[in-house]
Amino acid sequence: MMNKKFFLFFPALCVLLSCTPTSSVKELKPDDLSIWEATENVSVSAESFTLTGQSARINTSFSCKNFELEFECKTDSGAIGALFFHSDEWMGKGYEVLINNNAEPFEWRKSGSLSAVRNFAKRMAYNNVWTPFKVTVTGKQIQVFVNDVLITDYTEPEQPYREAVYANRLLSNGCFLFFNYSDAEISFRNIRLCDLPDNKQSATEGVDETTDEIIRLQQQNFPTIDYHLHLKGGWTIEQAAAQSRKYGITYGIAPNCGKGFPIADDAGIILWLDEMKNLLFLLPMQAEGREWTEMFSPEAIAMFDYRFTDAMTWSDHKGRRMRLWIPEETFVDDKQQFMDMLVDRICTIFSSESVDIYVNPTYIPDELMPDYDALWSEQRMQRVIDVCVQNNVAIEINNRFRIPSPAFIKLAKASGAKFAFGTNNVSAEDVGKLEYAIEMIKECNLQTGDLYIK
Repeated sequence: MMNKKFFLFFPALCVLLSCTPTSSVKELKPDDLSIWEATENVSVSAESFTLTGQSARINTSFSCKNFELEFECKTDSGAIGALFFHSDEWMGKGYEVLINNNAEPFEWRKSGSLSAVRNFAKRMAYNNVWTPFKVTVTGKQIQVFVNDVLITDYTEPEQPYREAVYANRLLSNGCFLFFNYSDAEISFRNIRLCDLPDNKQSATEGVDETTDEIIRLQQQNFPTIDYHLHLKGGWTIEQAAAQSRKYGITYGIAPNCGKGFPIADDAGIILWLDEMKNLLFLLPMQAEGREWTEMFSPEAIAMFDYRFTDAMTWSDHKGRRMRLWIPEETFVDDKQQFMDMLVDRICTIFSSESVDIYVNPTYIPDELMPDYDALWSEQRMQRVIDVCVQNNVAIEINNRFRIPSPAFIKLAKASGAKFAFGTNNVSAEDVGKLEYAIEMIKECNLQTGDLYIK
């Protein structure tokens, strides 16, 4: 645990040390009229300023290039705002750091997102509490901290990808501007600026955006979330955090909970969540087997961000408990009979177990995979889809197994199903960049409204 915390703190330490004794550090006093320009719906005191209502904004009258900006922010319930930097007074250029501490998913991007470039889905701060933010620009590198956790670490590449609406979302120089998108109030205080030398260079290189599909999804406001990952096969918390920030994908990292798995009671859930709560991952529950509903209390289950399960563990008509990914524990006496049993079990599971996502959907044992398309007839697919739609269960598009098929996804979309992206990795090598999901977005014409959002 000590090593994990130090690793996550170390980037913050590096940024703090960037403000050397020779750097220019100044407090931007809220009531200093020589440095601020505000609209009428901004109230100012010696300690803070408050933006009330939509389009309230306040900006500096000076520009800055390389910098470290610290401030504290307090949001009322429902508030959504932003800090713009390298901007002008009309937000016609520069970058936007989103401020959104609401639990509701109507705006899935949360505080610390570098909007349209590195959107981030984990809520790391709460309304009605003063929360520290820090934004740094060093050469081409942008870092955003919320509650002392590094959320965004983005380096603008030589050829950044920008759609027309974001054509000016680039580094240059410009003012700082605080903006309110909502009817609720947003307040700021303890604003401090450390000027860094204009010739200070980036410490990292950017991702090649000429071929990067994730940045394209970000600019279309697709939730770039992998809801189904595990710390397995040598893939560590440190690697997951760095990879999430590098590519702009929010990770949902789940423990396996159920009979014969690492977490088998409420105490295990509480310990896991306590260890993970301050990290930049969504925290789902993978409900294993069919016994899980009796093993954990509703209160403990509700502590997770969301829940998912699959239909890979069940008992057949002869009472044999099967785990479909283990050949020695899978019994296929007759292919058609097996498929009918599988569909029956899927319908029972998602009618009776309270989960949010059906993961590894349409998975069948390896021996049946050559006949996947024939065995998953339209009638069988429709039965599974209908039960998911009726019970508000999203269907995972699984990157590792490349399931379900395009035919299934198109049928599910036509039936009003929601989809979630997931991987179910067994090692670091399995953690990609949502390649299969991106293929299905294009082939099946999926839109943001087709996606599950947590």
